[in-house]
Amino acid sequence: MVIELNSQFENRKGIIENIVRKIIQDHNIEISDVSFDNLIIHLSLCISREINGTYIPTSESQINHLKSHEYYGVSKQIIDQLDQQFHVEIDENQIQYVTMYLANINLLDIDFNCEFDLCDDETEDIINETIKRIEADLQLDLRKNKEFYTGMTLHFYPALDRLQNNHQLTNNPLKDKIQAQFQLEYKCAEIFNDIVNEHYHKRFNEHELAYIALHFGTALKKQ
Repeated sequence: MVIELNSQFENRKGIIENIVRKIIQDHNIEISDVSFDNLIIHLSLCISREINGTYIPTSESQINHLKSHEYYGVSKQIIDQLDQQFHVEIDENQIQYVTMYLANINLLDIDFNCEFDLCDDETEDIINETIKRIEADLQLDLRKNKEFYTGMTLHFYPALDRLQNNHQLTNNPLKDKIQAQFQLEYKCAEIFNDIVNEHYHKRFNEHELAYIALHFGTALKKQ
């Protein structure tokens, strides 16, 4: 199950993959295939949003302590090179996100100063309920993929920030293609959306769901 979208996005993703792979090899950083794939999807979407003018910075002060992590310098190098390659200015908090991908840190393992009265346990409940419902409805056992938590939680918090502040993305150029060609991944995102609504009484729109579906895609292609 290979994720292939429009040629422009795929070409950009290939360039990002080459840049990231070279940098982490230069620094002898070992990263699993799943974490690497999740990181490339994350950065590809981030660059696409910058280019299309749909990026909304998020306030992630709870991860600022990652600036002292040993991989922060490497992550900054990755972001700086992507800025130069694509002539954009990626928000600084993305350096911390890249650090988390490289270190395979799960957001649920971090001591948060949560906004919106969120707590780690509730977020973990949402993801666990999603996995159980996907297994029941679609006969897919995502529990086999331990790194699924990392990819989903890293995407979940900024998406939830947008949801709670009524700043959801509304111009996802990949939406129609994802809905048409990645129906299983999109169905997983819809199940996730149902559970989010049960907890927070708000739903992600189709543009956000299409991005979330890509993260399910990186998990499913390893099944």
